[in-house]
Amino acid sequence: MLYNYNISYIINLININRLKKTLNFNIFFTKKNFYFINFLKNNNFIRNYELIKINNKNFIKIYLYYYKNNIVCNNFKIISRPSKSFFLSYKSLKLISKKTASSVFVISNDKGIISHRISIKNKKGGLILGFFSF
Repeated sequence: MLYNYNISYIINLININRLKKTLNFNIFFTKKNFYFINFLKNNNFIRNYELIKINNKNFIKIYLYYYKNNIVCNNFKIISRPSKSFFLSYKSLKLISKKTASSVFVISNDKGIISHRISIKNKKGGLILGFFSF
């Protein structure tokens, strides 16, 4: 299942609000948006989120996480695109994680959207969506 449109939508909104220096913003609620926001929260790229309802429409309010006046979630690179998908096996993930120790790869497999470290613990590969570099 490709999450690329949802991921680029969320990352673009984070970058826009980072430049505005806002602390929180709203996005439309969809399951794919929720799964990716939950991934960001579990890996401490955003501070928090909450589900809200405005005019009978569901939204997710995202609270950005700043450290020393800089946002934490600012270097995200999308790898898989709708026209080209990149799948990595368990062995490939182990090899890549040794070479890029400080990066966090976003993997989509049957467990959902998870980091490459959790995917290695589960001994599963998957579709690589993108990565955060530090």
